[in-house]
Amino acid sequence: MPHSISAPLFSIFLLLFSMHVSAKDVRYVSDDLTIPMRTGTTINHKILKFLNSGMPVEVVEEAEDGQYVRVVLSDDDKTGWVKAELLMNQPSARDQLAQLKKRYQATLDKQDELKQQIVALKKKENELAVVKNTLQQLQESAAEPIRIAEENIQLKRQLAEERVRNDTLEKENAFLADDSIKQWFVIGGAVSIGSLLLGLLITRINWRKKDSWAGTF
Repeated sequence: MPHSISAPLFSIFLLLFSMHVSAKDVRYVSDDLTIPMRTGTTINHKILKFLNSGMPVEVVEEAEDGQYVRVVLSDDDKTGWVKAELLMNQPSARDQLAQLKKRYQATLDKQDELKQQIVALKKKENELAVVKNTLQQLQESAAEPIRIAEENIQLKRQLAEERVRNDTLEKENAFLADDSIKQWFVIGGAVSIGSLLLGLLITRINWRKKDSWAGTF
C-alpha cells in the first residue's frame, strides 16, 4: 500500500519539477498599449503597475478560463495578472524596427571603422613606400663611396706595384751603370797600358834604327 501511494506522489513531483525547469514563457505587451497589471483576474482587483508597449514579461501561470495570465516583470521581479489577449509572443514591430535600426547603425559604425582602418593602412603603406625609397637612395649613395674606395684600393695596389717595378728598374739601371763604368775603367786602363806599351815599343824601334844608321857612316 505505501508503494502504491508513493508512486503517484513521485509522478506529481516529477511533473512539477519538469514544469519548473522548462523554458520560460516570455511574452511582450502589444503595440501602442499601456496595460494594467492587477493583483487578480478581474477589473475589480487593484492595479499594481501599468506596463508599456513592448515590455517583456515572463508568464508563470494561466487562469482557468485562459483570459488572464500571471506574469513576472524582468526589471523588478514584481508579479501580477494581465489579460492574455494583450500580450504577444514576439516583440512589437516598433521594437523590432528599433533593433533593426540599432543593428543597421552598428553595421554603419563598423563600416566607418573599417574605412578608417583602410585609410590608416594606405597611409602606412605610403609611409613604407617612402621609407623604402629613402633606403634605396641611401643604398645607392652608399654604393658610390664604396665603389670609389674600392677603386682607390685598386689604384694604390697598382701604384705600389709600379713603385716596386720602378725600384727594380732603378736598381737594374744602377747596376748596369756601375758595370758600364767598370767596363769603361777597364777599357781606359787597357788603352792606357796599350798606349804605354806602344810608346815603349816605338821608342825601342827608333833607337835601333839610329844605331844602324850610325854604323853605316
